Amino acid sequence: MTSLPSDINSARILPKVNETDTQQHFMNNQSFLTFAYRENLFVELEQLVDKGKLFDGLIIDVMQIGFTLPLESLVKFSFYAQRLLNQHGVLLFVKADGAITLTKDDPGGGLTFYTYDSPFGIFTRHPMLADYVCATVGGIDRRRLQEGGNTLANHILYTSVPVLTESGQKAKGEFSLAAPHHWVIQAIDDYTTVEVITRVMESHQRLAPDETMRIIQELESQALIFPVFPRIQFLANCYRNRKPFRIGRYMVAATIITEAQLRELLERQSEEGWGKSQKTYLGLLAIRAGYINARELEVLLDDQYLYGGYHRKADEKSIGHTSSLDTVRDSIIGSLGATDPPALLQSLSGGNKTGLLNVEKRDKTFIVAFQQGKPTYARLNKLKGQDALTEFLTTWSDGIFVFKDKANSQDLDSDCTLDKPLDRILIDAMVCQDHMIKNLDSLPQGRSSILERAPNFEALWKSLCQHNLKYMDDTVVTNDDKVAIENLSSLIDGFSTLDEVIKSFDIWPAHKIAKGIKLLIDNSLVNIQNASLLRPLSIFQRIATELQNTIGQEENRELLISSLQYVHGNSDAASRFIVDSLGRISLNLNQAKHSDKSLSNVILELRHWMEAYLAYCKKKIPPEIVDKIVATIVNAEMSR
Repeated sequence: MTSLPSDINSARILPKVNETDTQQHFMNNQSFLTFAYRENLFVELEQLVDKGKLFDGLIIDVMQIGFTLPLESLVKFSFYAQRLLNQHGVLLFVKADGAITLTKDDPGGGLTFYTYDSPFGIFTRHPMLADYVCATVGGIDRRRLQEGGNTLANHILYTSVPVLTESGQKAKGEFSLAAPHHWVIQAIDDYTTVEVITRVMESHQRLAPDETMRIIQELESQALIFPVFPRIQFLANCYRNRKPFRIGRYMVAATIITEAQLRELLERQSEEGWGKSQKTYLGLLAIRAGYINARELEVLLDDQYLYGGYHRKADEKSIGHTSSLDTVRDSIIGSLGATDPPALLQSLSGGNKTGLLNVEKRDKTFIVAFQQGKPTYARLNKLKGQDALTEFLTTWSDGIFVFKDKANSQDLDSDCTLDKPLDRILIDAMVCQDHMIKNLDSLPQGRSSILERAPNFEALWKSLCQHNLKYMDDTVVTNDDKVAIENLSSLIDGFSTLDEVIKSFDIWPAHKIAKGIKLLIDNSLVNIQNASLLRPLSIFQRIATELQNTIGQEENRELLISSLQYVHGNSDAASRFIVDSLGRISLNLNQAKHSDKSLSNVILELRHWMEAYLAYCKKKIPPEIVDKIVATIVNAEMSR
C-alpha cells in the first residue's frame, strides 16, 4: 500500500506513470484511489477537487457498514464523481457480497447507476479494477471473485465478439505493440469470442485469463477494438427485464456513438425518407459515418436479436437478425452470410428487379445497377465493370446490403458498363475463383505467405518483358498488365503478407493479383520467405521475461538496451528494435519495411542482439541459470 501525504493519508492509491510510458504499455495510464468509508471522507474528496485531480476509478470500501448509506451521502458521492472521474470512470462501492457503481458514461457528465449481486460483476465490466481492489480492499481476493463468476454478465462478456477498428487492423499488421498485447490482437479476427481468445492465450502463450481480459480492455481503451465491456450491463438489464431496444440506443449504451451523434443519424435517416421502423438502416448510416464497420454492425444486430427479445417477434416481423432480409416498401436490407453474393444477384435477377444494389464492408462499397433483372453497371471502389463484379463474387463473404428499387447512382459511368448476361458473369467468376484458389494453394502459407523480391529484380523484369508472356491460365500478359505488375512488385517488401499486398493494390481484382504474383514466382523474380519474424521475437521476449524474474526489471531493461547498443550501435538496425519501460521488446515494422534490409537480415539482427543480451546476463547471474531458461523455452517452442 502506497503512503500518501497527510491530507489524504486514508486513501490507498496506485498512481499513474509518466506519459511517455503510456505509449509503451496502455495499462500504466489507469489511475485509481481506494478509501475506507467514514464521516470526513468528503473533506478529502474536496481536497482532490481543489488540486484538479482526475481518476479512472474511485473505490469506496464499505466492508464494515455495507450499503446502509444515507441518501444524502449518495448524492454527495455522485457530485464528487462528476468532478473527479475521467470519461468512462467509475465510482465503486464494494463489499464482500455485492457492489454498486456510478459510471461516468454520459459525455454530458451524467452518471449511470448499477447494482451487482457479486463483486465479480463489476470486474467483468471493468477488468483493470480487479488488481487494485484486491490489493487495497481487505476481504476481496481472486478466489472470492471466481466464486461469483457464474453470472449473466460474465456469460455475456465471454460470449462477446471483439471486432477490430481501422486502427486495430493496422496495429495487428505491425509489431509495435508489446508482446502480450500483440499475441491478443493477433487472436482477434472479428469472429472469435472472448472465451476462446482467453483459452488460446492460456494454452499457447501461458497468459492468465485475467491478464488477457485486462489487455482486451486496454485495446478497447485505445480504440483498437470496438467497445465490449460497456455493453455488458446494458444487455444484462435488457435481458432480465425482457426489454427490447433499438440499435441506435444500443450504440449509445455501448459508447460507440454519443447522444448527439445518434440525433444526427436520426435526422439524416428522416431526410432520406425512411420510416421509423428501419433500425437496420440506421446501422448502415452509422457505417457510412465511420462510427462502425459492417462486421461490428452484424455483432450488434446479433446482440439485439438475442438479448433484446426480437426472437420472440420473429413470426410477426424479422428485425435485427443478420440471417434475415427486411423487406420494407420497395427496398431490401440484409447481411451477406445467410445469402452468398451469387445467390443475392440471382435473386434480384430472378425478380426482374430494376434499381441499385449497395453492399458495404469496412471501407469498401460495391454498387451494381439492375435493369429488368440484368446487371448493367458495377463499381467497387477503384474497380469498375467486370473487374468489380468479379471481385465481389470471388472475395466477399460478409457485408451489409441494401437494394433500392428504381434508384440510380452518379458514381456509375461508362467505364462501369457490363455487357454480359448474369449467368455468363457467374461462370467466368467461378473460373477466376478456381484459378485464384489454385495459385494461393501453391504457396506454403496461402495468403499469409511473405514474399520478397529478388536482389536484381529490375534487371530481371526488364529482360523478361522483352518476351511474350502468358499467365498460368494461358491468357496473354498485355503491356498494360506489365506496367501494373511492376507497380505491384513495389509492394513486395519481404515483410508484408500476400494478403496485405492484395489489399494494398486496389486497382486490380484479387484473382488477377494472384496471377501476377504467380508469374513473378515462376520466373524467380519473387521468392517465398519461409522464415517468420514473430516466432523469434516471441521467444526472445519470453526469455527476457523469465530472466527478469531473477535479475530484476530495471537491471534487465538496462541489459537489453546495453546489448542492443553493443551489437548495433547507432545504426538503423538499433532503431528498428524497441525496449519499453517494462522491458518488453518489439519491432518498428514501418521502419523495417522502408529499409533496404530483407526479413532474413532483420531476423539475423535480432539473433545477434539476443546472443549479446544472454552474454550480458551471464555476467550478472550464474550462466547455468541462463542456459536452463533458454533451453526450457526453446524446447517448449520446438515441441509445439
